[in-house]
Amino acid sequence: MSSKRIESKNPSRKSGPLSRASRFFYAKSNWVTALLATSVFASYIFFFLMGQGKAFEVANSSVKSLGTSLGFGQAEILAFLTERSNQMINAYINFNQVWDSLFALIYGIMYVAWVSILFKPYSKKVGVLNLFPFAQVLFDWLENFSLAALSKQYLAEGTISSSTALIASTSSIIKWVFSLLVYGVILVGIVMRIVGALKRRSQR
Repeated sequence: MSSKRIESKNPSRKSGPLSRASRFFYAKSNWVTALLATSVFASYIFFFLMGQGKAFEVANSSVKSLGTSLGFGQAEILAFLTERSNQMINAYINFNQVWDSLFALIYGIMYVAWVSILFKPYSKKVGVLNLFPFAQVLFDWLENFSLAALSKQYLAEGTISSSTALIASTSSIIKWVFSLLVYGVILVGIVMRIVGALKRRSQR
């Protein structure tokens, strides 16, 4: 038997890491794992993220964290850093590099689990769509480490790089765009599941 015929009967051998990861989440995701991931997501916000954010919080400040803004300019970043002490800026660096980056991974896995459940019956048609939420995670990480780099530069030089500020701002905007798209994908999945259930019910 030729190698081509073997590969055609074993397509998994030809699949890349994305396809394998996609199949893994389709296989492992169920209502229990999705609800568990959602519980971890909510608990992390309440017990960890909110507490870490208070370390650099300024009373009556219009912006508590740059990452919650839909883009920001160099002036906004400088204003954010200027009104904070060195200790608070160091806490902000740690927040971006550790706590917020871990949060991105947690919500990414949660969204992937939900998308995997909703599109599991259509997995052969939609392929790696269930991994789409990880795109948001990647841009969130890029934003986080750009902001951390800007904060370190400000502590050392008292100024920030305009190019790095642009990367951080652009990443923030793309992150939020992907966030809306992820919610759109989940909504489509819910509608498809409801329509499918109604069709099966009408055929009985």
